[in-house]
Amino acid sequence: MRIGFRADASSELGTGHLMRCRALARSLRRKGAEIAFFSGRLPEWLAGELRSDGFRYIRLDGAPDDPEPMKDALTREACGSYDWLVVDHYGWGERQESAVAPHVRHLMVIDDLANRRHVCDLLLDQNDVLHIHERYMKLVPASVRMLLGSRYALLRDEFSVARKSLRPRDGHVRTLFVCFGGTDPTNETAKALEALNADCFSELTIHLVVGRSHSRLDQIIRLCENDSRIRLHIQTNQVAKLMAESDLALTSGGTITWERYCMGLPGLVIAVADNQKEIAMSGHRSGVDWYLGESRDVSMDQVRTALLEAMSDPERLRMAQRAASERVDGCGADRVADIMLKADEWR
Repeated sequence: MRIGFRADASSELGTGHLMRCRALARSLRRKGAEIAFFSGRLPEWLAGELRSDGFRYIRLDGAPDDPEPMKDALTREACGSYDWLVVDHYGWGERQESAVAPHVRHLMVIDDLANRRHVCDLLLDQNDVLHIHERYMKLVPASVRMLLGSRYALLRDEFSVARKSLRPRDGHVRTLFVCFGGTDPTNETAKALEALNADCFSELTIHLVVGRSHSRLDQIIRLCENDSRIRLHIQTNQVAKLMAESDLALTSGGTITWERYCMGLPGLVIAVADNQKEIAMSGHRSGVDWYLGESRDVSMDQVRTALLEAMSDPERLRMAQRAASERVDGCGADRVADIMLKADEWR
C-alpha cells in the first residue's frame, strides 16, 4: 500500500503537524506501507530525518494552500497510485481536497480547528475538547468516518515503550520538564528560565528540551551555560525517557499534551497558538493540568507563582499524575494505521 502525507513545517508554522504525521507514517511503514511526504521546503535536518526513516520527501513549490503543485506531483507519481493521501494542513479545506481527491483512492484529513469544510473519507481530531462529536457535523459529508479524541493520539512508538516501565511517583517535584515545542516563536523558554532563576527552585533538576529550529537557540544556550540544575537537550529523540524521569512539566499545549499524558506527566501549560487554548482548558477542567493562559498574557511572575503552588500540593499533583496516565495509552497511531489499512472493509 502506498500512502502520501501533505504537511508542512517551518520556524513560523512549527513542526507539530509534520511530527504527528511522521508518527502515523512510522506505524504504517512497520505494517508494510510505502510512505512519501509531500511538503514545501523543509529545514534540511528535518528532511534528513524523514529520509532516515525510509520515507520519500517530495518538495512542493508554490503557495501552501494551492493544490496544483500537489496535483502535479501525484500525476508525475502516476494517477491513482496512492491508496491514501493524509492531509494535515490548516491552509487546506474543501477546495484543495476536492482538487486532489480524484488522484488518490482514499483521502484522510487531520484537523483540530473545526473551522472549515472538508471532503474526505476519514477525519481525525485527536483532541479531547467539549462537544467534540458535534464539531464536524456540518463540516463533513455524512459518509465520513470520524476518529475523535485522545484514544487516537498520534505518538511515536517510544512513548508506548517507555510507558511500560514508568516509575511510581509520589507527588513531590524533584525534576521539572520544560519544553515549548520545536520552534518556540514567542520564546517562552527564556520566560521559563527567568521564572526558575530563584532560590526556591535551587534543588530542582531541570530537563530543558528545545528544537534545532528554536527561534532564540543561541540565547537559550547562553542562559543554560552556568546553571548546573539544567540539562539542555537539543533536538533529542529521548523525550519519552526525559518525561518519565520528570515529576511536572512547564510547557506549551498541542501534541506534547498527549505525549505527557502517556508518560503520566501533568503540566503548567501556556498556550502559544490559538489552536492550543481549548486543549489546555480541557486539561485544566479535568484536573490534570494548570492552564496559565495565552503566552502574551502570562508573565514571568505568574509562572513562578503557579509553579510554587503546584509544588506545594503533593497530593493534588499525585492525583494529576495518575489521571494523566489514564487518558492516553500511546497506541493511537497503531489504531489509526489499522483502520486505514482495512479501508476496503468499511468503505
